[in-house]
Amino acid sequence: MIKKEVTLLKAALIFLAGTLYFFLLLFTLLPFLKSNFSVNPALYWFITGYFLFIPLFVFALIMVKVEGSKGIKQILSALNIRPFTKKDLRYSIVGLVLVFVFTGMVFGASFLLNKYFGIGMLTTTPWFMEMRPFHGAEKLLLLVWLPMFFFNIVGEEIVWRGYIQSRLHGKYSWLFCSLLWLLFHVPFGSDLMIMALPALIIIPYVFHKTQNTLVGIFIHGIYNGPMFVAIALGWIK
Repeated sequence: MIKKEVTLLKAALIFLAGTLYFFLLLFTLLPFLKSNFSVNPALYWFITGYFLFIPLFVFALIMVKVEGSKGIKQILSALNIRPFTKKDLRYSIVGLVLVFVFTGMVFGASFLLNKYFGIGMLTTTPWFMEMRPFHGAEKLLLLVWLPMFFFNIVGEEIVWRGYIQSRLHGKYSWLFCSLLWLLFHVPFGSDLMIMALPALIIIPYVFHKTQNTLVGIFIHGIYNGPMFVAIALGWIK
């Protein structure tokens, strides 16, 4: 099994294709669901998310299979997924702390700008999603969200880091991946792009230093998961 180099152009085209596909879903599938099904608004995004992230997951597997990877062990190796070393664990914890700290600083800056200059606070909900706290039996919707969350985190990380970034050459290829990952977040809207900036920079850098996709999965998952649950349960707005 030999990893084939991914050029900057190919990387950009894959990110661009993912972004355009994301937009396509938002302006076709999502409106269709809203027009034809009367369910909790969060489900519209959960279903759309399945259509977005499962293809990313499958795409990464197909690409490494095309390279010649056979069996789970070779596929995991081709996607740079391996057990944590002490170095990986150290980068994971430090990276996660820094993501939370800098995200807090972004929120803090937004609060100050709102208080002293009247600029609207950054919102944690994308423009296409109506999110209200789950009450009672609605909390079971988190069971629908959980598999989508898995494909979101793992699907993105094995494509963006495990496949693309690991095959790019250059000292600052991680920064190029950060910019492309920012592009993929354009459909979410400017507020979420601003809030996600710390993660969009730190996760590719940490992968650059560790070459372990599991590190990105760890940081990305811990950063996104609890925050969404907190919003879903009404702990934060």
